[in-house]
Amino acid sequence: MSIGLALSGGAFAASPAEASPPAITTWLYRNKLVLPWQDYTWAKVHSLRNTSPVASGTYSISVKMGPWEALYFAHPGLTIAAGDTLVLKVNGGRTGGNAALRVRAVIGTQQPVGVPLGPTCTGGAIPANTWTTCRVPLSSLVPPGSTSITGLWIQEDRGKTLPPLYFDDIGVEAGSTPPPPVVSVAVSPTDVILVPGGTQAFSATVTGTPNTEVTWSVQQGPVGGTVSATGVYTAPATSGTYNVVATSKADPRQKATAFVVVQTPTSQGKWVSGYYTGWNADEYPPEKVDFTALTHIFVGRAVPQANGALSTQFDNDDGPAIARLLAQRAHAAGRKAVIMVGGSGERDGWVGAASDANRKTFITNLLKAVDDFGYDGLDIDWEPVEVADRPNLLALVRALRAARPNMLLTFPIHWINTNFPEDADPWYAQLAPSLDQINVMSYEMIGPWDGWQSWHTSALTGESGLRPTSVSSSMALWVQAGLPKEKLGIGIPFYGLAWRNITGPYQPFTDWSDYVGGDNSFNYKKILGYAPQGTYHWDEQAQSSYLTFALGHEVEDGTVRWISYDGPQAIAAKGAFVKAQGYGGAIVWTVNQGCTDPVTGANPLLDAVKGAFLR
Repeated sequence: MSIGLALSGGAFAASPAEASPPAITTWLYRNKLVLPWQDYTWAKVHSLRNTSPVASGTYSISVKMGPWEALYFAHPGLTIAAGDTLVLKVNGGRTGGNAALRVRAVIGTQQPVGVPLGPTCTGGAIPANTWTTCRVPLSSLVPPGSTSITGLWIQEDRGKTLPPLYFDDIGVEAGSTPPPPVVSVAVSPTDVILVPGGTQAFSATVTGTPNTEVTWSVQQGPVGGTVSATGVYTAPATSGTYNVVATSKADPRQKATAFVVVQTPTSQGKWVSGYYTGWNADEYPPEKVDFTALTHIFVGRAVPQANGALSTQFDNDDGPAIARLLAQRAHAAGRKAVIMVGGSGERDGWVGAASDANRKTFITNLLKAVDDFGYDGLDIDWEPVEVADRPNLLALVRALRAARPNMLLTFPIHWINTNFPEDADPWYAQLAPSLDQINVMSYEMIGPWDGWQSWHTSALTGESGLRPTSVSSSMALWVQAGLPKEKLGIGIPFYGLAWRNITGPYQPFTDWSDYVGGDNSFNYKKILGYAPQGTYHWDEQAQSSYLTFALGHEVEDGTVRWISYDGPQAIAAKGAFVKAQGYGGAIVWTVNQGCTDPVTGANPLLDAVKGAFLR
């Protein structure tokens, strides 16, 4: 760190009691926040003018952190150098001893994983009701070669709500020599699925010490399997979720954990999971559903409530009766029935229900619904998943798998814009061991967005920079992110997207007024009704079907010139693609919208899916 910058940032000579030899410290907080540092904290309850307790001066920082919340202090760009150390004082309050906190640096838009705060403090932990000094080498917070930081986080690290904590005298102390490295442990792989009695070799990487040895153990003891001294794990005979732990011999406080799901293998055939929604049950009466064309029926919706309750009205006055009938008919046909939970617009319910405070109650209510309605599992339809939601989502899925090892668990994920491949986030691979199906909602992959060309709702291939979506590219990016092919399913819409002004693909949009309708509006019955007035087209490049209507022959409201949809030809191409590429199967949204005659139950699109995927 340059001394000039340190002095301009509010530097004071550290007292001999705080550092030896004396060092220059650039203060972040000392009785007040020191400019140019800014308070960007997202913990809802905090104060920079707390009067008791204080370590020095008149004020300290108080904060009550919820799950994953943090103190966040930003800087325009603080120059750092080898050997610099973050110093601070922390008080665990009356009940906050041993609080799990993590320190992280911010470098532009990046926040490296950082280190736990407790082990860097005098005594190796945060004490209750007393002040202690913590010293965190900046080298443990930033990648090698980093020369500046733009912020610091002190973050809750276990997904829990903490009692009030207190901080004071926070600064960055210049160092002339690198401090001792912090010991850390990483284990690989982090998540695996095994059959009962199966084996997996784990490896551990220890940094920050010459002693790289670890001790291996199974958190659940002998009932969770065994692990050898070299990290070879043998699964138990009982299905469940277990934890393999690597503990540093140099610093036994430092550990890393791998999650193991043990389950009996299921059939490797392609699945067809059809969503059946209560709000349009009249379009496809439950007694008419063709279960020979499905392997699973996803019946929706049960709605999560923020307090952990679950609404099971299934979007219909007769929803509970319909849900029970569909489960009975599915089982009579040798098929599986799954409850769709959530859906678009229900994120707030998910966030509250999956929180630490409500998760146990929520899981009890989910399992009760499975039992009460006679179902085989749950479709966890959490949309959208924000970054802040991830820890609780992962905890929920793992807890459900542990509670019912043989229950079906499925999860829908979003399609990917190939201009932003990073949206296929490898984080989702952590969910995979606990799930039976991960289905990509590969429909409505187009909109009149700036710079886009008109394109198909669910093109199989043919994506490019101006039309950057397709089923094949989305699936490939998710595989690249670490999701197993055999657990991935594609999405098939049983409805179309209708457009005015645009007369087909590969054209510039006008604006949002080009869009006329789609889901729950342009079902297959309506599309077939309009087909005689238009012209059918097959786009070889996209492997997609569509209808166009000549000027003067527009349909719907007298403006629709183009309808993009998945007809039998497109469905056949998708079935061939799934089989050739080794993917797991497909979801249909929704089977109701494919029915053309509710009296007979005729469903030509479902017939096409049956031929493409199940024969």
